[in-house]
Amino acid sequence: MANILNDKAEILGGAEELLLKIDETTETESTAESTEDVQQPEAVATDEVRSLGGVGMNALSEASNPLAVGAVSSSLDLAPYTPHAATMGLGEKAEAGNTVLPQTKTAVTNKKHWSRRLVIVTGDKGGVGKSTFARGLAQTYLDMKKEFLAFDADISNSHLSRFYGDKCLVRELDFFTEGNVDIFLDDLKELIEDSLDTEGAVIRGKSLFLLELPPQSMRILKDVVQQMKFLSTVDELYDMRVTIVVVISRVMDSVKQLITLYDFCQDQVDYVVVKNLFFGSPENFVRYKESSDITAMKDILIESNIPFLEITMPDLIEHAYDYLDKNSLTFNQGIEQKEKPSVKGRVSTWISKFKEQVWLAKSILGLENVPRL
Repeated sequence: MANILNDKAEILGGAEELLLKIDETTETESTAESTEDVQQPEAVATDEVRSLGGVGMNALSEASNPLAVGAVSSSLDLAPYTPHAATMGLGEKAEAGNTVLPQTKTAVTNKKHWSRRLVIVTGDKGGVGKSTFARGLAQTYLDMKKEFLAFDADISNSHLSRFYGDKCLVRELDFFTEGNVDIFLDDLKELIEDSLDTEGAVIRGKSLFLLELPPQSMRILKDVVQQMKFLSTVDELYDMRVTIVVVISRVMDSVKQLITLYDFCQDQVDYVVVKNLFFGSPENFVRYKESSDITAMKDILIESNIPFLEITMPDLIEHAYDYLDKNSLTFNQGIEQKEKPSVKGRVSTWISKFKEQVWLAKSILGLENVPRL
């Protein structure tokens, strides 16, 4: 009897082992079939896709090749193409870490949207047109009903305060006195926060700031960026992006200043280069155009999807400019005055052309949600 029971146990055990093997075989085949049905991600290049942030199709093709990773590391930092990426607004930062799904030919794109903007206007030296541009931008904000707060750090020649101090909020900032920029950074924290007035009504925090720097302030700006970590601080704590506006003339100093700015700002800011046509037509800015350093810098920024825009500032004829200066008139007041009809026409034309150029960089100058006048 014991032998019979042992024989039955062996038979049942063998049957159970056979069933397990069958199940494993079935599962393996099912997994293989499932794997064959899934298309693996691959680089997709169509006629519709030309570039993303200045990176050509050759770079994208090389990025799909694991042997070319070192050669196109800057390209791999970009988000993959999406159908809307070609029309992506300036100032919207694409980030890496996404996967292209060729089945749908779309991709998830992580883009940084800053809720606040600080526009810093600078120039290589006095007389380059920095203050004129700052005044024109202030006038543009006012005409487009864009709420902003201006800081005039050029206190030795405070154009913003003199021309617009009673038209908008303008605060003077002594940029050269040690510790004042620290106070400025701390004040920004309070200015962006909502508050209550005496009657308990909510006063919305500011989201747009305009800062005009004084001439010869590059050394201090560099210290602010490197020692205070100003740019990373306003980005991380204030959700604020900085735009550097560099007004240039035709001299080599303008080129050198822009290169120096890039050395310590890198991709932490957006760039607007303004060619002041007082110094000649755009094609006359030869030193800027032929600088290999500027070309290399532009290529790096474009490949990183960082805005680098070039615009012009129109030339305002001397007698009209002098009339505004003598009477401390805003551009709008120059248009409204009746004493000098020639000034009225000249200034009206100038501000119209100025706004056309500013509009080309609207998304990084705080005008992205403003309807065009």
